Amino acid sequence: MGYAEKRGALWRARWHNPAGKLESMTGFSTKRAAEQYANDQEAAIRAGRYIDPKAGQITVTEWVNIWYPTLDLELTTLENYRFLLQACVLPFFGDRSLASITAEEIAAWEMDLVRVHSYSKRTARDARSTFGTTLAAAVPVRIPFNPAARKRATGKKAERRIAKVMEKRKAWATPLEALLVAERVAVLSGHQSDFVKVMFIAYTGARWSEAVGLDPSTLHGEVIDLDWKLYELNGYFYRGHPKDGSIRQLDVPPFLETLLARHLAEQKVTRCTCPAEAEEPYCAGGEYVFLGLKGGHARRSDFARRSFRPAADGWYAPRGGKAAQPAAPVLADVSIGWPGRVIAPPWPANTAAYPRGRGVSPLPPEAPIVNWLPIMRDLTPHGLRHSHETWMAEDRIPNVLRDERMGHIGDGGMRDHYTHVSDTMRDELKDCLQRRLERSLVERVELERHWSREYGIPPRSPVRLLDEMLEPLRGNVTQIERARSVRALQRATPRRSTPILLPKPDIAAKARGRSRAGNGL
Repeated sequence: MGYAEKRGALWRARWHNPAGKLESMTGFSTKRAAEQYANDQEAAIRAGRYIDPKAGQITVTEWVNIWYPTLDLELTTLENYRFLLQACVLPFFGDRSLASITAEEIAAWEMDLVRVHSYSKRTARDARSTFGTTLAAAVPVRIPFNPAARKRATGKKAERRIAKVMEKRKAWATPLEALLVAERVAVLSGHQSDFVKVMFIAYTGARWSEAVGLDPSTLHGEVIDLDWKLYELNGYFYRGHPKDGSIRQLDVPPFLETLLARHLAEQKVTRCTCPAEAEEPYCAGGEYVFLGLKGGHARRSDFARRSFRPAADGWYAPRGGKAAQPAAPVLADVSIGWPGRVIAPPWPANTAAYPRGRGVSPLPPEAPIVNWLPIMRDLTPHGLRHSHETWMAEDRIPNVLRDERMGHIGDGGMRDHYTHVSDTMRDELKDCLQRRLERSLVERVELERHWSREYGIPPRSPVRLLDEMLEPLRGNVTQIERARSVRALQRATPRRSTPILLPKPDIAAKARGRSRAGNGL
């Protein structure tokens, strides 16, 4: 039984811990309070809920240095934890003991990260989540509960509702929009391999890391073994298995099989330039399906900034820092066909004259120059993964095959346990994807006819692979297919607010002093 001892003007509680060692806690103003505390500790020992009061006196920094080395996670996850702990958590709580931290302090700290220290809400939320994960590992040995745990259904209900609505509004593309974005990406980068890469992501639902890490040895005609990914970390790439161990086989529709075969046959560089002395798991050189012209791996941020975002949005995003640049629309010379030849450097918005300077070529004096309008604002490569899942849902593909293809763990319970993917399901999926591609090509031909008839733009694509796919359809589209494609174009959904058929540009305007108002395609 616990008891109390007089210690000067205060009282000390005494009790025996589970190992039989006499423990104490000082600072009680009355004998009764000290005895009550000691009895509570012994009751907790009998109930299996005992926590050594001294265990929680370890500082947050000391606990992080104990906990962090025990983690066995993805390198990128460990790097994110390290950054958030060093930048956001330890400067504020590093010297505090685990037992002294309260939930109210953490809530105020999360808000101050945004209001006082100018972090984004996303970073503040991630910092609290990381801190919560750190403290959860100390429960119940060192602290009785996790003060950083976020209670459910707390905070502004409006913000939670808005977050749910915005998640549902996440941009996804139709097959035609995916085709047009892929075409524009190839025009912007100057490499038709980027056209194949974007189409691969759109028609397989592969993650970005899985696309850039695609190994030629995993391509087996109608089937692809998606066994690897390539992640960026601290300027280098490391190789590993897909997220959550989701290695899987992908059924490839005929057109994509042909595109990949053509791409590999024409690719001049097949081995990356990563240093051979790199240690595991970093890439030490290997063969990959998608590489740059000099053998480098595509970086997600560079690909998005230089190619994907301008292709989807029709604008170059603004840049800060030493090489700051304002937002600018993408200009293109469409005399060679749609979407034309991109004019560089960009012409900043709200400026009357085209940039001049050393090494800057002037605008072609008589060329029909237009600025691109958006195809799908806020679309990302991951949005193409959402698109692929949506296409399969529209085509009534069985859930078990959809989950397998996307690398998800099914939640259908016994339904998934007793349902197996059959060859019939796989054939139907490939047929549906093939029909979607063919329908988008027909729609693309109809756009060509419109551009040629209304604007005089030649019926030609600067992307050679796509131009070869379109050529057989330019004169052999049946009236039924043409009617269907026209109806599909006319049913452009209002939610996208991105018209496909646009006003006629003033292509007769001269290069110098020409106004870009209304010159949109």
